[in-house]
Amino acid sequence: MTTIERTAEPAVRGGWRTPAALYRLISSPALRAVLGWDLPRHDVRVITRKPGAVCLEVGSGGGFYTRALKAHLGEGSTLIALDPSARGTRSLEQDLRTLPGADTVCVTGDGCRLPLADDTADTLFYGYSLEEMPDPIGAIREAHRVLAPGGELVLFLWRPVMNRHRRRPVIDLLETLFERDRSAVGPQNLRLVYRKPVEEICAQDELHACPLCTVS
Repeated sequence: MTTIERTAEPAVRGGWRTPAALYRLISSPALRAVLGWDLPRHDVRVITRKPGAVCLEVGSGGGFYTRALKAHLGEGSTLIALDPSARGTRSLEQDLRTLPGADTVCVTGDGCRLPLADDTADTLFYGYSLEEMPDPIGAIREAHRVLAPGGELVLFLWRPVMNRHRRRPVIDLLETLFERDRSAVGPQNLRLVYRKPVEEICAQDELHACPLCTVS
């Protein structure tokens, strides 16, 4: 298992959390297409498909990405949709029940305390959810714990909320714990893909020069 030496880290406050009553509104494909934000079927292609994979979506909300993830991962894979709202989880589970694709389970839980054992997930996906967590640094530590060596961490960050000041400590920790696979900067977002190293690493209290930290 990977050994981590934890040193003093800057606190990063979480942003405003979307109420469950707004899940359906903000998950409307028509609304988000008009605003030019996201195209779920296209966006989830960044996630590697492989038979029997376990993907944890952290912050599934109204299922904007969950439906596309279920179809993209395909039969034989497992998708765990995690959200802190029990109301949202129940509603999403009903919506997904008849859709083809990966075996899907909807779980009510905390993104800062993931309900998985160490090194068990092949993919972790955060679709504009890390910004809303009360402790983004702790959430990244949890992601490292549950992700299997060689597994991928996919984060979509909304820049108006996760601004450069808040983002820098998060990116620094990501660059320390994971290996960056690719990144893309959009008008309103960042899309980042990292992999958990197979080799054992030791996290040091260092700041890494990273172009993503300087994006406004």
